[in-house]
Amino acid sequence: MVFMLPDAIRPCGLAKIDVLNGTVAHNLYSKPLFHLFGQSFYFTNHVLMLLLSAGLMLVIFPTMARRMKTKPVPKGFRNFFEALLVFLQRDTFEPMLGKWAATFTPYLWTAFFFILFADLFGMLPIDELIQLFNDAFGTNIREFWGGATGDLTVTATLAVCTFLVVHISGLSEFIRTARQRHTPHIRTGHAASDTTPNEAAEHGTATRAWPVAAVVGVAKYLKHIVPPGVPWVIWPLMFVLELLGTFVKPLALCMRLFAVMMSGPLVVAVLVSIIFSFGGYFIRTVTGVPVVLFGTAFEALHLLEAFLQAYIFTLLSAAYIAEAMSAEH
Repeated sequence: MVFMLPDAIRPCGLAKIDVLNGTVAHNLYSKPLFHLFGQSFYFTNHVLMLLLSAGLMLVIFPTMARRMKTKPVPKGFRNFFEALLVFLQRDTFEPMLGKWAATFTPYLWTAFFFILFADLFGMLPIDELIQLFNDAFGTNIREFWGGATGDLTVTATLAVCTFLVVHISGLSEFIRTARQRHTPHIRTGHAASDTTPNEAAEHGTATRAWPVAAVVGVAKYLKHIVPPGVPWVIWPLMFVLELLGTFVKPLALCMRLFAVMMSGPLVVAVLVSIIFSFGGYFIRTVTGVPVVLFGTAFEALHLLEAFLQAYIFTLLSAAYIAEAMSAEH
């Protein structure tokens, strides 16, 4: 009796597998969900991954919050997630954001775990297994899995969210500060010690009207983009460069996350192609052993990158928010 491998898992079958298939958005339904500005929007595999990531977060974290009331001591997976939450808040967000940490921690937590879950979902070889199954048994199951963070539109949307949070919050803080106009007050007929703190605060500030405060706040926000101490001769040039930098920063967030998460499937595709560039089963086997070992090590590194890129995205987002909220800068 001769044991025959299915065609799908023979070298010729493996060569047909497209490891980059999941990084490319493809429609799961032929009809568009809706039309906007003349463009048709479809339900793609990446939309499914984003919904799964959001759904998983809605299952995990509300459940953790309910259990904290009855069982304060975390165990199992709850211990893992709470350790991450505490690390991000105490060791990353609070040192950078100071008094603003409590305000922005929910957004930064959400961004971190949303990116992390999308990264980890994209690393599961569901599409490759479906392709193998279709080749082996002649089925026609549609590939529905994929790495959403390997899609430039997804990472660009995440970067736009951070861009809006940074500048809307910064402008709001500068406008709020601009409403409180300091007016020195000199009391006559009383000693300085007779002035209470409440009276000093009441007589030492005046409130600007909202339209005036908005103009002053926006002007100060644009001015604070340029670092202090810049000579007035080159100040206009520095302003233009720093203003462009406000758009380059979210672009860097977008491209970094996209490039790193796209590199995983791309490197695996290159490694697999090396095996099938040789002829004969023996040469392919000899070549395949080190390639598989190296590919396994690379996937372990890529798993670390999934956590690292989620952390870098939120770390830089916190840094940009802190810079925007600092009226002293």
